[in-house]
Amino acid sequence: MCGGGGTRLWPLSNAVTPKQFLHLTGPRSMLAETLARVSDPAMFAPPLAVGAVRQEANLRAALPGVELLLEPVGRNSAPAIAAAALASAPDALLLVLPSDHHIGDVPAFHRALLAGREAALAGDIVTFGITPDHPATGYGYIRAGSGEGAVLEAEGFVEKPDLETARGYLAAGGYYWNAGIFLFRADTMLAALDEHAPDILGAVRAALRPDGHLDPDGFAACRAQSIDYAVMEKAGNVRLVPVSMGWSDVGDYRALHELGARADGNRIDGPVIAENVSYSLVRSEGPVIGVRGVSGLAVVATASSVLVTPLAEAGNIRALAEGAPEAGRLRLQAASRARVGDWLAGHVLRGWASRAFDTSSGGFVEALDMAGEPMPGLARRGRVAPRQLYAFANARRHGWDPDGAASAVIERALAFLDGPARSPKGGWAHGFAPNGAIADTRRDLYDHAFIALAGAEACGAGFPQGRALAQEAFETIDHLFADQTHGGWEDRETAPDIKRANPHMHLLEASIAWYEVSGEAGVRARMEEIAALFEHWMFDTRTGALLERFTPDWKHPADRRVEPGHCHEWAGLLYRVELLTGRDTASWRRRLVRFAEAQGVKDGLALDLVDLDGGPAVSGYRLWPQLERLRALLASAEIPSDPDAILADIERHYLEPGPRWGWVDALDAAQEPAVRQVPASMLYHLMTAFGPFLADRQ
Repeated sequence: MCGGGGTRLWPLSNAVTPKQFLHLTGPRSMLAETLARVSDPAMFAPPLAVGAVRQEANLRAALPGVELLLEPVGRNSAPAIAAAALASAPDALLLVLPSDHHIGDVPAFHRALLAGREAALAGDIVTFGITPDHPATGYGYIRAGSGEGAVLEAEGFVEKPDLETARGYLAAGGYYWNAGIFLFRADTMLAALDEHAPDILGAVRAALRPDGHLDPDGFAACRAQSIDYAVMEKAGNVRLVPVSMGWSDVGDYRALHELGARADGNRIDGPVIAENVSYSLVRSEGPVIGVRGVSGLAVVATASSVLVTPLAEAGNIRALAEGAPEAGRLRLQAASRARVGDWLAGHVLRGWASRAFDTSSGGFVEALDMAGEPMPGLARRGRVAPRQLYAFANARRHGWDPDGAASAVIERALAFLDGPARSPKGGWAHGFAPNGAIADTRRDLYDHAFIALAGAEACGAGFPQGRALAQEAFETIDHLFADQTHGGWEDRETAPDIKRANPHMHLLEASIAWYEVSGEAGVRARMEEIAALFEHWMFDTRTGALLERFTPDWKHPADRRVEPGHCHEWAGLLYRVELLTGRDTASWRRRLVRFAEAQGVKDGLALDLVDLDGGPAVSGYRLWPQLERLRALLASAEIPSDPDAILADIERHYLEPGPRWGWVDALDAAQEPAVRQVPASMLYHLMTAFGPFLADRQ
């Protein structure tokens, strides 16, 4: 079993590279060590690895030739084991073991397996209990009963105890650590699941397709539960084989320290300078660490994160790891987040939920007037409907759906995009008349990127139609817009003479969102491709700016105008690329933000446009560049900033003076309001910046 979210050994282990892919206990990864333990063909059949779809590339690299059963979403060990049993012959003897544990005495492990083999063949579920050598509080325990020889009755499974209880277990004897290693016939486990967790077995059976793959929506509907809770604690045919084999689950930095401490009590790895240090683990995957005069610490550094914790507290870092992606948001004061969350929920979303969709025409309105009502006479752009779909799906994911208000907009948007919005030429239309009829049948990359993004967000919000929409949009994008000659994607119908950076940026955004939902390896490859295009062509190495438009072969900029908001926006997306793929984007992000702050901010606000060739620098101040600036600075420690002050400026200039249900969308060069309408498309930017604040409302 190759799952796991990579939280207990953060920052070394993370969602991109969980613990099993790391070299922690020897020259090979923990997954490779696990494979080596079961590679003797005289004892083991070829292995089956159950892991996450998003880890497919890592798994294939680490396990060449090994059969994979990939989970679209994590659902804990019971559904994973059910899938493996269903994919196996009924009489197959299955050994289930985690891929991220350490076993120092492999011959002892093999002897224990052979000892339990006959009981498993006879229809028992055999578990292997580790003989405890100290009163551990981080493991569950198995209470042994009577038995003959090496195989005992398993009388009960007990939760992780406190220290006093663990000491009592050792004093009493007959208690063993639960290693999560099991041996059974496939039909034995299926019968146990059918008796004790029939809903899990039924859901996995329905999700397992004839081609051996798991249906994403079907598997997502399965209840998540561990095999211990689902079966082991309830079944009457569980047997226990005690074993002492130098086992550790390497569950935290204290366990890792114990496996490799030197005579002086320290474990030092990587470029570390240690002076007067005792009983500590110090490890660096990049920067030089200097540590002096400390004892009992874990100090761990990667290229992007640093952890410092007492070794005694190393088992309690899950909250830190889970909070790391939200660290930028938490730089804002709680009162600021709550205030803006209240404004978004009670002002903007409440008003737009009943006004975004034009029931008379069946389409989505382009804007509200300054009285907060729809403007029926405006032509409509194809991007508005998917942006509204994204906005309300994002709101629902963050908990805003009073009386189904967000869901109603989502359903209408999905129906619109699945029917009236389709171009007769294939794909989706670029423009609509005020009455909702298609006015421009051309297909545009920017529009289609937003349809893919919206589909991914709707899927993540629990709407299966979103999955089909995103998949179709990506297929259409590659069919209609991919440039097989020069790389990237091109607008053959709406901008045939130039390549534009902006649609590529939103295609990257859509790919990130879809990868977070689906984990598809091909989507990760698209993310890497767009990041490479940015680095090779779009980034101006002399200034650190993002160039916007190019000749079709990418080689020459069509002009040297720069939108500072896009520099900030690219920086934020490249940060997410690094989190999801491990690709180092730090230097690009730093230079983009430095340029945008130095050249694209005037009197505290981000400009709409600057000219690298010395043209007019002050063009106005729309709201969206302010929002992208705030997001980028929250994710960046490179530029000293006061995010609460930046947010207060946004509120003062754009939010507080806004009309009913709306905001001030733009200021002129003198920073005075310069708007006569509230554009629907801006709701997307508000949600990307402020959506997470919905959870902070008081």
